[in-house]
Amino acid sequence: MSRVLFVISTLEGGGAERVLSNIVTHFPDNWYIDILVNSKESVKYPYKGNILSLSLPKIEKKKSPLDFLTEVVKRTVHLKKLKKENHYDACISFLPSSNISNVLSGNKYCKTIVSIHSSVIDDRFGFINKIFAFFFFRVLYIHTDKIVTVSKEIRAGLMKHLRLPEDKVDTIVNGYDGEWIREQMKHFPDNEKNNNIFVKEQKTVVTVGRIVTPKGQWHLIRAFSEVVKKEPKAKLIIIGEGELEKYLMELVDLYGLWENVIFTGYTDNPFWYLASADIFVLPSLFEGYPNVLIEAIFCGVPCIGADVHTGVREILAPGLDAAGERVKDIQEEEYGILIPVCSGQKYKHNEPLESAEQKMAGAIVMLLRDREKRMHYTQKSIKRSEELELRVIVKKWIDIILK
Repeated sequence: MSRVLFVISTLEGGGAERVLSNIVTHFPDNWYIDILVNSKESVKYPYKGNILSLSLPKIEKKKSPLDFLTEVVKRTVHLKKLKKENHYDACISFLPSSNISNVLSGNKYCKTIVSIHSSVIDDRFGFINKIFAFFFFRVLYIHTDKIVTVSKEIRAGLMKHLRLPEDKVDTIVNGYDGEWIREQMKHFPDNEKNNNIFVKEQKTVVTVGRIVTPKGQWHLIRAFSEVVKKEPKAKLIIIGEGELEKYLMELVDLYGLWENVIFTGYTDNPFWYLASADIFVLPSLFEGYPNVLIEAIFCGVPCIGADVHTGVREILAPGLDAAGERVKDIQEEEYGILIPVCSGQKYKHNEPLESAEQKMAGAIVMLLRDREKRMHYTQKSIKRSEELELRVIVKKWIDIILK
């Protein structure tokens, strides 16, 4: 029987945590699976296999350096024992603290595989930070058996900044359970008040994500103030919650858009909204790997995405160079439409739209007015989803473990 150990701090809340949940629940039944987490209290997502716990207290606030160090040391010691006793084929870790422990606990008894979900060295780093990151991560990751990134652009960044051997780094994108998503699309979210927001002949745009700076939703609201001048009945549905809600609502108020913009708050079933929408827009300023864009694709909705680093163009335009120059204009690609990334500046309502906001508005109006183009991208979303099904992605993980 093949045996694998997965390592992550929690199984709740984040994108990487949901990715691990999706992977383990779709592994073949004849695999023995252990999952090491900090605390059993932090397990909310579905899983298959055995939960092993470090019995660390659950930390609600941001971790202090001491918390981080304590976690890494305790996990490293525990992993050494597990690897020696349980004869795993591989130990696969997700996110930085788990990756550090996985590498430090060694690969004497099983393969050491780390999963990277974001760039380890950013071009915005200062010189000293780049030097430190280079030596720390190169020394760390050179001792892995395999590094798996969620995007080709992250892989390219690792190769460029850390000068790792090419055969050490692979890319496996996040996989999704299409059957489960399609089932969720049928069910209106429980306890939701907005059960009449989709009206016949009313064109609807949806965005999903935490309402925080990296997601850039205020740029979409500003662009939408231009959209309604040409499509007065258009609706924008913003799904999510976060620290910038007050700013976004003030913008909506100042633009006089309360008839056109709806805030739903958080929902555990965004799929019903996505499946009912005419367009999905991702206005992010940067991403690790945009899970919600994939979810929109699985719902068959035409997609517009800011051409951020990283992931969006690999999903919507896999034929483009993942690390190449970003688009400057509206660009219709194989599986969706790419638009320029906005500046991130938080404007007042009476300041003119910046160029990227104008492009965003133009792309939305173009799709809202062109039914044939929307149908084309609906079919393209369905085709793209077939390539991202979990069964395809899990097979790639198994190949790496057993190779």
